[in-house]
Amino acid sequence: MSTPKYKVIYFNFMWLAEPTRLLLSYVKEDFEDVRLDWDEWEKPDSKITNKDDYPYRKLPALEDTENGLILGQSFTIVRYLGRKYKLVGKTEVEAAKCDEYADVLKDMLKEIEVMDDKDEKTKSVMKTNFLEKTVPRYFSVIESNLKKNGGKFLVGNSITWIDFLLAQMAQNFSNYLETDVIANYPTIKGHQQQIFEIPEIKAWIAKRPVTQY
Repeated sequence: MSTPKYKVIYFNFMWLAEPTRLLLSYVKEDFEDVRLDWDEWEKPDSKITNKDDYPYRKLPALEDTENGLILGQSFTIVRYLGRKYKLVGKTEVEAAKCDEYADVLKDMLKEIEVMDDKDEKTKSVMKTNFLEKTVPRYFSVIESNLKKNGGKFLVGNSITWIDFLLAQMAQNFSNYLETDVIANYPTIKGHQQQIFEIPEIKAWIAKRPVTQY
């Protein structure tokens, strides 16, 4: 068996690394799925000695042995692979729309991530605000645009890296908030189901470790 050209290094979560895993599965690239122990990583006296090998001492990271590259920042990683496998749209306008939607999802992600260290009362208020204000603000626009585009692809008439990002981020938000954030957005829901039913992605989902997030 040949050595995979990619390593995806993260913790035992879907969260930030899963869009990359989905995209690599879609393009039929074998990859080494390296999952480090979160608690061990966080310890000041951690036995994990190679943190400096990863950009900014953060994860996820992608090792691309083909190009001698170690790349950090989750959205940058999936965008890089999108470019590499020509999944960025067919025009500069389509590429820009992919970036726009990614920034929307990143804004939503930031609101989720700041909830984590809050007390339960504050977290409850923040969750309610996210579901009642943030989700409609962004997903109503995405729902409308996706529907106008036929419902199959978010941008253009072929799959792009943003399709993987949208499908997984919606799943992440739902898992974290313990409610289906796209229940009221049937076009987004159908798009997500379609992405997860792609044979290569379905095969990955069936064999990946089962995790809450």
